[in-house]
Amino acid sequence: MKQTYKNILSFVWTSNMEKTRAFYTDILGFSIVFDSDGWVECAIPGTQNAFLALNRWAGEGRHPVNEYLTLSVDNLDEFRKNLETKLVPLQGPVREFPEHGMRMFKFLDPAGNVLTAAEVET
Repeated sequence: MKQTYKNILSFVWTSNMEKTRAFYTDILGFSIVFDSDGWVECAIPGTQNAFLALNRWAGEGRHPVNEYLTLSVDNLDEFRKNLETKLVPLQGPVREFPEHGMRMFKFLDPAGNVLTAAEVET
C-alpha cells in the first residue's frame, strides 16, 4: 500500500496565546485557519496543507518547548535582517554547511520555542 497524507501539522505550546499568535501572524506571516480558546491553527505561507498549531498550555509549571521546527527561506540574510528589525531574539550567528549547500540560524518565538531558518542551494 502506498500511503498518502492529507496534511502536515506540527505544534508548539504557549502560556501567552495572544503574544504568540501575533508573532506567527504579524512577524512570520502565517494566517489563521482555525481559532478556539485552547488552540489556534495557522497555515504556513508558501505551502499547501502544512499547518502549525499554537496550543495554550494549561498544565502545571512551564510549558514544553519545541526545538525542531525549521522554515526553509529563499534569502536567509534578508529574513534574518527582518527578524532583527522586529527585535526577535536570535540564537547565534548564521551557520554555514557548504558540503550540504546549506546555511541556517536559530531564533525564538515569544514562548521560547526554538525555530530554525534555513537556506538551501538549489
